Amino acid sequence: MLDEAALRELAATQHGVASRVQLQQAGLTPRAIRHRIATGRWVSIGRNVVALGPVPTDIWGRAQAGVLAVPSATVSHRTAGALHGLPGLSPATRAPIDLSTTVLSAVGPADVRLFRRTHRPRFQHLGGMAITTVPQTLFDLAAVLPVEELDRVVDLSLAQRRLPLSVLELSVEELSGRGVRGTPALRHLLASRRSEGGSESELERLFLEGWTAAGGVPGRQQVQMPWHARVDHLWDDEMVIGENDSRSWHTRERDFDSDRQRDAEAASFGYLTVRITWGQVKYDLEATLVRLAKILRVRAGMASHTST
Repeated sequence: MLDEAALRELAATQHGVASRVQLQQAGLTPRAIRHRIATGRWVSIGRNVVALGPVPTDIWGRAQAGVLAVPSATVSHRTAGALHGLPGLSPATRAPIDLSTTVLSAVGPADVRLFRRTHRPRFQHLGGMAITTVPQTLFDLAAVLPVEELDRVVDLSLAQRRLPLSVLELSVEELSGRGVRGTPALRHLLASRRSEGGSESELERLFLEGWTAAGGVPGRQQVQMPWHARVDHLWDDEMVIGENDSRSWHTRERDFDSDRQRDAEAASFGYLTVRITWGQVKYDLEATLVRLAKILRVRAGMASHTST
């Protein structure tokens, strides 16, 4: 007997796609499936997968279709990075779907790129699919990304606290010597970033050059505040503080709590703190400047409204 509720649940939880086996388990006969495809209600995606409506073009739907087409596969590499929302990763909207499988004879659809492994990678369930964990995804990306893009992704992921540095370092140590692709690249990257990620003076110079070139008015530099703290930049009228954060990953993690305390203390005096990191200036300067300009406009408007 046809279970319409099960069909609706499949469409909702599997991003609009289902396998033919799942459809038969919901009560549809092969003939009924062929009829819905022939009438244009559904669309066949390869031999084993059916779109329960238009063929999905978003990465979630395409990844789900790939997983259904290659049983026991795990979403990995660039696709996993995109689904995790890892910052700094080049867009992968129409790139092939990356899947990992331990089945050496597995064959995927034309838009699927298979990575064959001897052991299943570390994974978690996200959006109803098995997707490599963030550390595992970084290892996989380290094996396929250009050095500059890998540096950007890892740096921004750590800066945005997508994973702790200690977890990544532990993973590198655990997998060292096991022939895991990506380990040498990550080991080299971590070693190079145990020192300062760009000096404070260089960060300040690059930020100010970009800010003034974009038409921004520089704030006052190295200002002593009433609560006995010195700040890197101060926009007095807007009551906005800009703090350079060019420290190494280790130092950033260690000082995270104290930074939050400094920010809270500034807030108690009515000041908003904007932290300007090395990664933001190096990899995302334009967006960083646009964001700061917007903050200053909003704060200026608030000050104007308060004064009237």
